[in-house]
Amino acid sequence: MEPDTSLEAQQRITLAVEHARLSLRVPRSDERLYREAGEELADTLRIYRRKYPNRSEVPTEGYLAMAAIDIATRYKQVHASLEAHTRELTPKLQELNGQLEQLIRQARELIDAPLASP
Repeated sequence: MEPDTSLEAQQRITLAVEHARLSLRVPRSDERLYREAGEELADTLRIYRRKYPNRSEVPTEGYLAMAAIDIATRYKQVHASLEAHTRELTPKLQELNGQLEQLIRQARELIDAPLASP
């Protein structure tokens, strides 16, 4: 299903990144996510400014590039971890589903079985 991109489904928000104020139109349902992402970016930028305080060693856009690489790396780590958990859980879930299906079949057989006469 395509996301609703109509203006009614969008909300204009402003995020402060570096020395710029960015005005964005985002899905209303994702507003909090965008604001939290902006805060995460600002926090990561602060970390790199403290880590590399000598501005002569870092180009103008360097801090932003460092923060972007840091956040992208964390995203990739989380994504890889999620895939590993999925690979680990899939066989277990398939086994449990098989057991549940067997229990349901047995319950149906019991329900459908004629009552024994006394």
